[in-house]
Amino acid sequence: MAEQGSMVAQILNREFMIQQLEGIEKQLLSDVNQSRDGGRGDASDLDKADYEAAHDHIAVVLQQEKAKSSGQPGFAPPPSRRGRASAPPLDDSAFLSRDPIVSITQSALEFYFREADSKDKVVQEEIPDARRRGGDSLPVITDRRLPGRVSKRRLLDQFSITDPGWVSSLVAMGVRSLRRRHAFNPTPPEPVQISDRARVILVGDWGSGIPRAQRVGTEMRKAVEQGVRENRDVQVIHLGDVYYSGWQFEYEDRFLPYWPVKPEEAAKIGSWCLNGNHDMYSGGHAYFGFLLKDARFGKQNRSSFFRLHNKKWQLLGLDTSWDDNGLKDPQGSWVKQVLDKNKQKTIFLTHHQLFSAYEDGPDVGKVLGQKLAPVLGDQQIDAWFWGHEHRFIIYGPTVNVKYARLVGHGGVPVYMTHAPDGPYIPPAVFEDRRSIERGVELWAMFGFAILDFEDEKINVSYVDETGCTVKTETIV
Repeated sequence: MAEQGSMVAQILNREFMIQQLEGIEKQLLSDVNQSRDGGRGDASDLDKADYEAAHDHIAVVLQQEKAKSSGQPGFAPPPSRRGRASAPPLDDSAFLSRDPIVSITQSALEFYFREADSKDKVVQEEIPDARRRGGDSLPVITDRRLPGRVSKRRLLDQFSITDPGWVSSLVAMGVRSLRRRHAFNPTPPEPVQISDRARVILVGDWGSGIPRAQRVGTEMRKAVEQGVRENRDVQVIHLGDVYYSGWQFEYEDRFLPYWPVKPEEAAKIGSWCLNGNHDMYSGGHAYFGFLLKDARFGKQNRSSFFRLHNKKWQLLGLDTSWDDNGLKDPQGSWVKQVLDKNKQKTIFLTHHQLFSAYEDGPDVGKVLGQKLAPVLGDQQIDAWFWGHEHRFIIYGPTVNVKYARLVGHGGVPVYMTHAPDGPYIPPAVFEDRRSIERGVELWAMFGFAILDFEDEKINVSYVDETGCTVKTETIV
């Protein structure tokens, strides 16, 4: 497994990130006061206005972060078991922010630490051979860290960056990219016909690059090879999110090396990737301009929405992230035209959810519901797979969708917060509640879905990171 794939442990700690935001805010203020222009590498064309904008954004977000965590919602530590201490907050070790400025700062720090001429080096911890110990000896989160003493709650001693000016210029570059985001491509690629016996592999929120996510990639590769042996037409689809904020190096380090389709297979095995909110946190430039330029994703034609179809089924991949938690035009009208013209059964693929058992705010799925109201009202959507929340949940028929499935458990560490025998939260009818126990912490399992098309039906297998089939069902 590649050294640069994994995230740095301290950057996944909220208190460490608040420390760094404080230091970067001060450095950016100094950059502005000194009328600093330029930076290293890709940041060489920065000007004073870029530093001013970055400082203003960091200053606001720093105060917001101190007041309330922007980390993963809905994953408070489970209640302590009798005689045992409570698990620490998830933000101590798996702080994946939903604030774009915080995420940009995390990306900037990772980029700085990975560069050969950085004076601050990352330590690679030894990973025991998983094959000798039943496959569970991989680190739950990451195998890379900054040198230094870490307390039992994983809070780091104050850490000073050797070259703060370099980091501040990286942050300013990232903020500028967010402010000047990549144009949306309003033209979908030509529809792609797939076999009536196709195999479609779905994975969501996979682009963390940590060892367990790499292991998911290995298991997906096995599913690809099995599909090829069975003479199936194989397509692999990522439902979005490469962390922290979709910089090019993150696709290079955390996504493409472990993608289960090899470069030389681009012509015969399909690869597709939806746009996620984290892909857009740096403006979507690397998503549209780098990832979709890779030959494996060539059939997507630099578009973030697409259609696959056979005689009985059609899959529509939609972009819910260019407008965060929305549906950028003309996708709504395109969907209506496609469904009116083509009478196959329809599967939607999105990053964001239409509804949720855990994130029940008024804005969840609001725009999606509004813009897709004509087809939802006519019950034209048979199945819907999405990510965004880092869980695996099967929902009962809801909002005129017969089969609604959350498969956002591809590569982000979260706590398993519910007991295996506890009731499901409606409209959920199943949740994978198995966990990896490490001390007082219970970590949810990663996984993905395999859809095997058999004419009018689809046999679905939900597979975990160890290759175990967790659940099967048939969609008709």
